[in-house]
Amino acid sequence: MIGFLKKYWLSTLFLLIIFILCFINTTSLPAPPTLNFDKIVHVILFLGLSGVIFFDNTGYLRFPISKVRIFLGSFFFPVAIGGLIEILQAYLTITRSGDWFDFLFDGIGAFFGWGIILLINCYFLQKKSQNSCHGGFDPPSPKTGR
Repeated sequence: MIGFLKKYWLSTLFLLIIFILCFINTTSLPAPPTLNFDKIVHVILFLGLSGVIFFDNTGYLRFPISKVRIFLGSFFFPVAIGGLIEILQAYLTITRSGDWFDFLFDGIGAFFGWGIILLINCYFLQKKSQNSCHGGFDPPSPKTGR
């Protein structure tokens, strides 16, 4: 457990911040500046969570990781956490309610994060290691034909 927390300390901290923000009583706060401001916040938080998990997974951009690991860590996990938060809000809080639209915007944030992360992983990290970014397909070399 200590090794996990050492590797994923930033992701754990960011996730803790998300949980605090999603469960605090907001009734005494001033009205948001725009309509659906909370949806924008959900997109930003879960895009950020996707990115932070990616940075922890890559050792802060020192090495590329597989597309499956990116999908699981930077898309699936944040979406699952978003769903869990909405369920917990619906059943365990008085001042909050589970909202399917919040969950949808959590997923949108994770989706955008995942897309950006795929680009970063491909074009910056894999160029360091001279691997192809095309799903493992390398065109034949003109000299060898292989």
